[in-house]
Amino acid sequence: MVARPRFPFALLAAAIVFTAALAGAAPAASGTTGSTAPTAPTVSILDDDPTMILGWASHDLPTMATEETAFGRSNGMLSTYVDFVQSPGFPHDDVDAAEARGSALLIAWEPWDWNRPADQQPEFAPRRIAAGEYDTQLTAWLTEAAQRTADAEIIVRFAPEMDDSSRPWSSGTAAGSSTPAEYIAMWRHVYAIKQAVAPEVVFLWNPLNYGAGPHPFESYFPGSAHVDALALDGFNWGYVRTGSAGWQSPEDVFGFSTPNGPVPRLKALAGAKPWGIAEVASAPDDPADFQPGGPGYGAWGTWVHQWPANPPYEQTPQDWITQEGWSRMLIERASDAGASFVGFFHTVKETDWRLTDTLIGRDVFNDAS
Repeated sequence: MVARPRFPFALLAAAIVFTAALAGAAPAASGTTGSTAPTAPTVSILDDDPTMILGWASHDLPTMATEETAFGRSNGMLSTYVDFVQSPGFPHDDVDAAEARGSALLIAWEPWDWNRPADQQPEFAPRRIAAGEYDTQLTAWLTEAAQRTADAEIIVRFAPEMDDSSRPWSSGTAAGSSTPAEYIAMWRHVYAIKQAVAPEVVFLWNPLNYGAGPHPFESYFPGSAHVDALALDGFNWGYVRTGSAGWQSPEDVFGFSTPNGPVPRLKALAGAKPWGIAEVASAPDDPADFQPGGPGYGAWGTWVHQWPANPPYEQTPQDWITQEGWSRMLIERASDAGASFVGFFHTVKETDWRLTDTLIGRDVFNDAS
């Protein structure tokens, strides 16, 4: 097997030794007498440190702790989700967990009700949020966020994946179908509240790589003055769902080296602002998919098993057509492209996106150190 270049994660590896010791001690409760919370977050995507932060979203905090044991490392960027109805409160437990590890916290803040169809929620139309109907809720949540910014860097993905067509803030949904202009007005309104109430909270503008909606993600960009950082989401769906593009490489998903690919387009919008990948994962692989008669043989199997080298990236078949190899190449490509962070969607939803199924999978993150 051809040796691969190492990644620039040396500083993170050193930090993990330190934060692992912190994780073994009980963190002081926020706001309690005698708390020794740091005056500034340990990890930040806004600083000048070129080290790429690597983290993942888990089913819950106890599951994440088990995964950290399996990976042999602390989660550098915890990831969680809240909505306006089912989980409207600020996630203090996740901040506590991030603080104990010296990690950042990525929060998807979604203005809708998870338990109802997206096309039946006109009350959450962007135009209504922009008009101030939710200002009390927005202000209260952001006030709590502001109280925790000294404990961990809090990064908020507000109304993400707007270029898709499956949420009340998307274009193309049946509930009145918002427009990019309405989304921008909503975002700017919420960002103004954030700046007034919680200026240290990082607001992350976060489209999908290739959205299913009628407009490219650039149409929803509120302008550099109204965002703190940017990110993309993207997945290799493999053969999980009908109508998917089939097995795709990290380059297929994000177009790192393609002039009109999602990453170059996002970087053009970002300018000097930090950017990263907020949600990413590969579907699990099945070796039979890439053998004669398998669904991937026509596209991949006829040539990938001849070991097509693509230095410095994919250099063996395993780099192309396994979940573990795909994840390694994604990390390497993102780092080389200048990403400030990568967050894996490490859970079971449409399929089992987790990496801990095999010994090789458990080593993916550590190979990046």
